[in-house]
Amino acid sequence: MISLVLVFLTHIVNPVSTGFTKQQKIETTQNTTSEKTKFIVFSGSDWCKGCIQFKKKVLSDPAFETFAKENLDIVVADFPQRTKLPKDVVEQNEALAEKYNPKGVFPNLVLISSDGSQSEIIEYANQTPQEFVSELKNHLQRLND
Repeated sequence: MISLVLVFLTHIVNPVSTGFTKQQKIETTQNTTSEKTKFIVFSGSDWCKGCIQFKKKVLSDPAFETFAKENLDIVVADFPQRTKLPKDVVEQNEALAEKYNPKGVFPNLVLISSDGSQSEIIEYANQTPQEFVSELKNHLQRLND
């Protein structure tokens, strides 16, 4: 099955490092190289209070980082207001938003099955990292069955 594979867009959550530090381009391919579910985080990193809180509370949590490293390919589609992103990154983020966040909701958290055939929106309601990981596990089980 032909699918769009999203591999670490603007930042990568890396449990060995301090989190969002690397910038990479989205890669597209017809052959999936990862068996992991994609987790897209639509964020307004310098203006969205909920996005900033989600990053600090969940994405930076060691338990979440460990879970994510083993189970997810995380893609952060950032839409900052004060920080200028490279044109190609802006275009990639806009393409992702057109497909997975057309209403412009922030933060918006989207899981995409490993084969790219299904997606689900995950609600963030100020859960603890452990509660959020538990919710993600339930979604992953449904999504990839």
